[in-house]
Amino acid sequence: MNRKSYVTRMPDKTGAFLLASKIIAKYCGNIVRVSYNKAIDLHMLFLDVEATAENHQKIAKELETVGYLKNELSETRVIEVNIKIPDQPGAVLPVLKILDHYNINISYLSSSANGTPYQDFKMGLLIENPDMIKMLLDDISTVYQIDIIEYDDFEKNLDNTIFYIRLANEMQHILCLSTEQTMEFISESNRILQMLQETGESPKKVFGYIRRFAYFISKYRGSHFSTDIDQVRISELVTLYSIQPPCGSNTYVLASAEELVLIDTGYAIYAEEMFKILQELFPAWDTLKKRVFITHADVDHCGLLSKLEGIRVGLNQKSADSLRRQSAGIPDYRENSDLGWGYSKLSRIISGYTPPNPEQFEVLDAGSPAPVPEEHQELIPIAEFTVADLAFKVFEGSGGHLYGEMIFVCEEYGLVFTGDNLVNISGFSPERAAFNSLAPYLMRSVNIDSLKATEMRKQIMRVLGELEDKNKKPCLVCGGHGPISVLENGELKSLQKARLKQPLTWYSRQISEG
Repeated sequence: MNRKSYVTRMPDKTGAFLLASKIIAKYCGNIVRVSYNKAIDLHMLFLDVEATAENHQKIAKELETVGYLKNELSETRVIEVNIKIPDQPGAVLPVLKILDHYNINISYLSSSANGTPYQDFKMGLLIENPDMIKMLLDDISTVYQIDIIEYDDFEKNLDNTIFYIRLANEMQHILCLSTEQTMEFISESNRILQMLQETGESPKKVFGYIRRFAYFISKYRGSHFSTDIDQVRISELVTLYSIQPPCGSNTYVLASAEELVLIDTGYAIYAEEMFKILQELFPAWDTLKKRVFITHADVDHCGLLSKLEGIRVGLNQKSADSLRRQSAGIPDYRENSDLGWGYSKLSRIISGYTPPNPEQFEVLDAGSPAPVPEEHQELIPIAEFTVADLAFKVFEGSGGHLYGEMIFVCEEYGLVFTGDNLVNISGFSPERAAFNSLAPYLMRSVNIDSLKATEMRKQIMRVLGELEDKNKKPCLVCGGHGPISVLENGELKSLQKARLKQPLTWYSRQISEG
């Protein structure tokens, strides 16, 4: 059955609609929508009818015979939209100007206050030129949040536009987005859509991955947030905790009697769940001194920084510059292309990310006697810091994964935090493996420069090998995602699966919220 919109002009007298209904029923047509607003047009009635293509021709011919259908209107369509417009004088004018620009008539209009700063304006838009619908919707979506209530699937090129607009409104529901965030989601989706169409890729497939990404993150909130926690005694004074969420980066905590030092912080959307876990692990969380270090400036590693008000954040100059760019609303070092910018902005919206306050930053290489080169191919030492009796060297990588990437090395105890430069993928849980499979497709690559990233992994492996030879025992490798690992025969093995000659004092458990 084909669906078609009929824009009829009927006499203002009893029985006019009945006659039209009889004609449609005569040819087995089913009226699926009727729209009439006497205040706008005394005679115009909109009918959406389902019938076979052959019967549509007969219906149109007979409606024309009785004078209800004009030839020039027979191909006119109506699309129903809902537009969130600020509840203030003159706010509807930008929409009316866009409609006037495209010479679009409004078949009906209704609005109602909903207890928010916005009103829902429901409009029926009379479209005589289907080719302009996509441009019309794109233009409106750059001004206000728009949702598609109903449309006739007569324009194949419209499918992708309808899809991402409806996806944005779906995201608003499952992620509790504000109207402004939903508007931004629509805008960035449109940016991605245009680029994909230029390269001949399937937007629906890509937006399907974005949808999976959002649902995956949302799925593990609240009572479904289940995280693995490894605890390892590193020295007489320091215990290491590895908190591994279903998605997003690990959060490591180096705990001593005097303070807690966090390395990376995961996604912002899990802030409430993470703070509950931290308070459970460390009952004195609120009173203990705290510091934070990040291995790099990706949003899945920096999510809690904006929530840790007043706590110093240790990072290098390049990472600080990247985060300052975010605060200033300009592309950071992950967003150096239109595609990267679009996907990164969607990731920020979906994960609830807010850039941290630059006043919290403690730039580790700020006092370095020799400035760190802007570009380099080797791991180079840039700073040092201590946690109780653990002394760490900070090395900056070449930027294969992300410009400003760092690793932290405690030589004496063979403890290395590698960020995403070195990750034990084989040790991922099924949930983490499923989540991490999405990122490479959406971003094309998790790395800025794959060749550089490969070389960085080789250099880090050499560092680990040298430390093992020196200390006569395996290093503990703390990657950005997944379990704590050790190096065995040139491969990373999860700590619980490794055949250690000298057992460590450690245990693993799982915490579920709720």
